[in-house]
Amino acid sequence: MKKIILVLAFASSIGVANAQNNSDGFFNALSGGIEFGAATLKEPLISGFLAYNKPNSYLKFKFSSLSQEMYEINVNGEKTTTPGFSEAAFMLGKRIKFNPNNRLEFGGGVGLVADLRKYDESNSNTLREKIIQKNAVGLIGEIKYIFRFVDGVGVSVSINGNLNQQKSFAAAGLGLVLSSKLIQ
Repeated sequence: MKKIILVLAFASSIGVANAQNNSDGFFNALSGGIEFGAATLKEPLISGFLAYNKPNSYLKFKFSSLSQEMYEINVNGEKTTTPGFSEAAFMLGKRIKFNPNNRLEFGGGVGLVADLRKYDESNSNTLREKIIQKNAVGLIGEIKYIFRFVDGVGVSVSINGNLNQQKSFAAAGLGLVLSSKLIQ
């Protein structure tokens, strides 16, 4: 798994280094989006991404969170609320353009899954719960169809999944994709 991560990091650094030669071209190639859907874990899923696009490929950082139980975590005396399950992923993908407004994307990569759970730690009659975070690294895959209805704005339909030791899942979603042309 470490070799896969190193190869992906090396491949992405070459693409980003080449993109630094032309700063206007680099920013023109950025896009981002947000999706809402459902996972096989029978929970609503919210997902977002930031991508660097080439004509026939892309490099993407993706983050997801299941809208399941939220846990209050005490960090340095401050209580914060954290989702019980979340994913951060790094992907490389291939893009097929049917015409300027329709494209299909296939991607794969590695993802880190953080799963918070309550565990009963009591050895007596009192109930004490402890929240433990378990992390896992998994392989992810994605198929996404994007229809651009206005320059720089499109809608997407996707199917993706994460295969890991902690909590494997598949998800489907509907979302909004924005390209950097809107920012300029």
